[in-house]
Amino acid sequence: MSPQNPADNLRAKLSSRRWRMGGRLQIAEPMRALWIEDHQLIGDSLELLLQVVLPDLSLDKAKTLASAEQLVASIPFQLVLLDWWLESTDGAAAIQSLRQAGCTAPIVVVSGDDREAVMRQAWALGVAGYVRKSAEPQELIDTLSAVLAGQRAALPPSVAARDGLPALDVATLFPDLTPRQADVYRAMVRGASDKQIARELGIGESTVKSHVRVILQTLGVGKRGEAAHLARGAQP
Repeated sequence: MSPQNPADNLRAKLSSRRWRMGGRLQIAEPMRALWIEDHQLIGDSLELLLQVVLPDLSLDKAKTLASAEQLVASIPFQLVLLDWWLESTDGAAAIQSLRQAGCTAPIVVVSGDDREAVMRQAWALGVAGYVRKSAEPQELIDTLSAVLAGQRAALPPSVAARDGLPALDVATLFPDLTPRQADVYRAMVRGASDKQIARELGIGESTVKSHVRVILQTLGVGKRGEAAHLARGAQP
């Protein structure tokens, strides 16, 4: 028998007596939220849950970051629900773009990516909560309860690895590195020499050597090969 997909699983849970009988959240006045999700089946199922627990919520939907930016620029949303992966864009870039477009609402990530590094990065970016798509509906309810009360919801349990998820960038895997050090580290992982890195990044070779020295120190390794191996081994 083929495994049940998340949308069908959620629909089954919502049809149970427990969800028909209760689980609603109280809000002082009608509020408007934006749900950014590029997978329609998942988005429709989560919208169904929101209709059950927040019947006074007015929900706008966007399938792309560009359309979401247009919406937040013109509508003062009180809540934004964001899928971490939107086509080739990750949540970090999406959050930055939304803020630059004028979004001041609390952002709750709703994602199938439950790796610790991703959750940690989202938390560092100031998200109000993080909900796993694989979780029980109660996780979304608890998270929204905290957020609507003006709090940051606690992060859910994470997993070390999961098949089929996008590879993580070194900036996510090693958050102690500065953006420039991350640039140098990426080139190191590809096997580029100091001279090649200097030319690629438009900096001096002595500056590259200085960055490499700090990177090795930060990672706790002694050689470039060890640093490259560490980056590859850290990928789920």
